[in-house]
Amino acid sequence: YKRQVSELTNSNVDLPPFRYKKVNVGYASDVMLMSYTHTGEPGYCLYCPSEYALHLYDEIMKVGIDYGAKDCGTMTQKFMRIERFIPLMGDELSSVVTPLEAGLEDCVSFHKKEHFIGREALEKQKHDGIKKRLVMFLLEDHSVDDNIWAWGSEPIYRNSEYVGTVSSAGFGFTSNKIVCLGYIRKPEKQKNETITLDYILDTNALYHVDIAGRLFSATPYLEVPEFLLQREEEQRAASSKYRPSAVFNIKKRQ
Repeated sequence: YKRQVSELTNSNVDLPPFRYKKVNVGYASDVMLMSYTHTGEPGYCLYCPSEYALHLYDEIMKVGIDYGAKDCGTMTQKFMRIERFIPLMGDELSSVVTPLEAGLEDCVSFHKKEHFIGREALEKQKHDGIKKRLVMFLLEDHSVDDNIWAWGSEPIYRNSEYVGTVSSAGFGFTSNKIVCLGYIRKPEKQKNETITLDYILDTNALYHVDIAGRLFSATPYLEVPEFLLQREEEQRAASSKYRPSAVFNIKKRQ
């Protein structure tokens, strides 16, 4: 992605994650180049004046032909971030969800000297334990061709007891399975008890997701499965080679 963008600008585009700078791209000036994406893969977001949008798109796709660039929609982005276990504001994240519950404890620095809003509450929750946890599920006996897909709000069961609902779901391009994200907690009679990682991943626990009245078995994960990361790395290696494309512009004679 860096090489593709660098062909359209004289500026240095080697940006650290979550940084931005204004550059000229494809003769479009004052384009805000932001080093982050919504898919879990390295990349850029480009914010440009609306009058440059179509021109900039054409220039990017012309250069991108050698890199296998293709058009895709926001639904593809959604599916990719779900398979990379990336929570989204409005679906998994809200004002009533803490980083510990969302599995984002690594994003909180409890050892920093500076104070931050909510620090005491997070330290207390870390000490006392959490009552819900975001979990990733892969549907095992579900056919993406024959069965109804999960889209969100489907019930999640653990050993036949209701423990939560799906917050977002989509097709996993790497796993070739439906991937669901959702918060689970203890069953109703134990809903005020804390939940542990051992409880979630207990080998005796059987999870199912109810899609339109049919239960599908689901395997829980607290992070992206290693086999998915390995497959992604193999696919990335296979597609990263630069392949110049021959383009012929033959004008028809009148």
